[in-house]
Amino acid sequence: MSLVLKELDKSDLSDYVSESLREDNIAESCYTNFRDAVVETLGKTISTLLEKDGWKIKRFDELTMFNEKDSEKLFDAFLKNAEFTVTLKKKVDERKYESKEVIIKFDFPEEEKKGIAEEYIANLLIGLYYLDICIFVDLAEINVDKISEVLSNEVYGLLSPEEIKTKFKDAIEEAINIIMQDEEE
Repeated sequence: MSLVLKELDKSDLSDYVSESLREDNIAESCYTNFRDAVVETLGKTISTLLEKDGWKIKRFDELTMFNEKDSEKLFDAFLKNAEFTVTLKKKVDERKYESKEVIIKFDFPEEEKKGIAEEYIANLLIGLYYLDICIFVDLAEINVDKISEVLSNEVYGLLSPEEIKTKFKDAIEEAINIIMQDEEE
């Protein structure tokens, strides 16, 4: 059995990133990252499509759908439009489970991947506290070019620094101004 994925629900991605940024603000940490956001959103999508008629994705534990190794493989498959295998299990009776494997084929057009990266960046640029403690802190210079470069790296080059600058220049400048003004006060 196989399943082909060509798009990702950007509102699910946005919800995940927003929640992650809230947690980062509370914990004053920098856990939010593009890979985890994509993996979690893909996991939710895959789960919604496959967990039917008693079939459940074989989970690593109750908190995460995929362990670190599988998360890396899933994200790599997403980036390369490759395949990823998911194991499903179903309880047949009190002591017996049935299992089957489903091949997930990724066929994301480049524009869709760019849209996913844009959605992620748009959410980051709203998270001013995250930008301040996680992005700006390591930069010798804080300007649109540097931030665009860092954000391009953050989304694994799916958007070039130039594309980010073109799309988000105003939002980046606004974030810089607000954060720098707060630090001066």
